[in-house]
Amino acid sequence: MELRHLRYFLTVARTLNFTKAAEELHMAQPPLSRQIRELEEELGVALFERRGKRVFLSSAGQVFEERARRILADTNSAIVDSQRAARGEIGRVAVGFFEHIAYTLLPPLLREFQQRYPAVTVELRWFSSAEQINALDRGDVDLAFVRSLPSDSQLNSVLLLQEPFYVAIAKDNPLAAKRQISIKDCMHLRVINYRKDVAPDYHATINQLCALAGFSPSTSFEMGQIYASLGLVSAGFGVTLVPASVQRTHMDNVVYRPLREQHAQSELYLAWKEPNPPAALGSFVQLACEITARAPGKAKVE
Repeated sequence: MELRHLRYFLTVARTLNFTKAAEELHMAQPPLSRQIRELEEELGVALFERRGKRVFLSSAGQVFEERARRILADTNSAIVDSQRAARGEIGRVAVGFFEHIAYTLLPPLLREFQQRYPAVTVELRWFSSAEQINALDRGDVDLAFVRSLPSDSQLNSVLLLQEPFYVAIAKDNPLAAKRQISIKDCMHLRVINYRKDVAPDYHATINQLCALAGFSPSTSFEMGQIYASLGLVSAGFGVTLVPASVQRTHMDNVVYRPLREQHAQSELYLAWKEPNPPAALGSFVQLACEITARAPGKAKVE
């Protein structure tokens, strides 16, 4: 039995006329009658009752009609869904993210992704920035935001953003009057660093910048999250460096000024492990590139 047999049967069942059914199917009537006889022989039941020139569905034919419609509907649905999956319109993507992505890039990305691909389920899983690659390696996520990639990494990746650092400083600090702040200006202030185990890239960047200026950042106030650092800045406990995108985060008594040392850059990647990822993952990556391309920075495939 093939799907065409079901289509032939359903057309005859609807018209109850072999001649009309043959015309709709663009075939001659004798081959159609033969196909129906072969179907009845295969099933071992009579699907139609013939009373003179009139044709009626048998009791077996009535049951078979209901099931045949369901089979064809499910088949058509499977075809449509497989095509949608190939276009990345349905599926599931588990995404790893870390703190400051949650209030900078992630909200507009998720909002637009859900509008474009409402049938794709996005599962969000938080890890520290240092744990993102480990989460990919373990298979905890399909896709992860990462700030740096090991030189020997076999991961596939897209560079979403390269953005400069800004100095987050209390409004009432005299340095806040400057349009641009050098790391040397912060020599006599407490520079709040990030924990090495949580944000090793930012920890190293701040150490290097301070070393070039001839001093060291604070070792007493090392934070695991940008929000925690901004809280200390708001309280007047010092200054810290943040990526430019964090400027959209409002916190009482905190202002942001460009860091003069523009060679210091914060990078943001999307990375995934599978060499042939599902199309839904590709849709997520493509939209992330589109959104970041609208803002300062650059996006390119590595």
